[in-house]
Amino acid sequence: MWSPRAGVILKPVENVSIYGSYSVAFLPSTGDQFAALSPGTAIAAPEKFVSKEVGVKWDILPKLQFMTAVYNIDRSNQRLADPLNPGFFILSGKSNAKGFEASLNGYITDLWQVSGGYAHTDARIVSATSTVILAGNRVALVPTDAFTLWNKYQFFPDFAAGLGLLTQTSSFASSDDTVKLPGWTRLDAGLFGTIDPKYLPVSVSVKRLRWQINIENLTGTRYWATADGNNNITPGSPRAVRGAITANF
Repeated sequence: MWSPRAGVILKPVENVSIYGSYSVAFLPSTGDQFAALSPGTAIAAPEKFVSKEVGVKWDILPKLQFMTAVYNIDRSNQRLADPLNPGFFILSGKSNAKGFEASLNGYITDLWQVSGGYAHTDARIVSATSTVILAGNRVALVPTDAFTLWNKYQFFPDFAAGLGLLTQTSSFASSDDTVKLPGWTRLDAGLFGTIDPKYLPVSVSVKRLRWQINIENLTGTRYWATADGNNNITPGSPRAVRGAITANF
C-alpha cells in the first residue's frame, strides 16, 4: 500500500519553528496479534489514517519548550466493538478526529521542572455500517477535553518532590453513545532522593544510590479508567504507593 509522508519546517527566528505535516498510514487489523482469526476479526481490512497537522514550537528558555498544534485525522475501516454482539466487531466506515493541543515541557528554573499539556478533541463517526453506531456519534473513550500537569521541585541537592494533576471530561464506553463514563480528576505525587554510599550499613562498592516513592491517586478518587464495550468497564486504581531503589556500581 502507498503510504506517503511529507513535512516542512520554517524558522522565522532562532527559537521558533513553524511546521506542517501530511501522512498516510495503515494499521493491520488482523495478523500476528491474533492467535487465530474468528468471524469477528476476519472481516477487518487494514485501518487507514490520513493525518494533517500544523503547529508551532517555541523555546521560551534554553530548557523550556512550548508547543501547540491543530490536527485533523481521517480514519477508515476502524474496528469497533459491536455493542449488540460480544466478540464481534463493526467496521465504522470512517471516523474523524480534529482538535487542538498545547504542551509545556522543561525547566522554569534550575530547580523547578514541569511537564504538562492540554488537548481538545472532537472525534466522531463520519459514516457507519450499523443501526446503533451512527454518523455523528462520538468515538469511544475519547474525552473532549484533557489536561495533565506534573511539577517536580529540587528542594535540596539530595531531595526532590513532585505533584501531578490529571483531569478529563466524560467519554463513552462504546461508539453507540449509550453508556457514558463520567469525567474525573486525579492527583499523583512523588518523592525522590539520593543516599551517600558512605552511610550504608555495610561496605559495598556503590557509586550512587537513588530512591523514589510514587503515589498514584493521592486522594483516593473513584473513577472509571477505560472500557471494552458497554458491559466491560475498568475502574481506575485506588490509592497506590510504589517504591524503588536504584544503585550504580
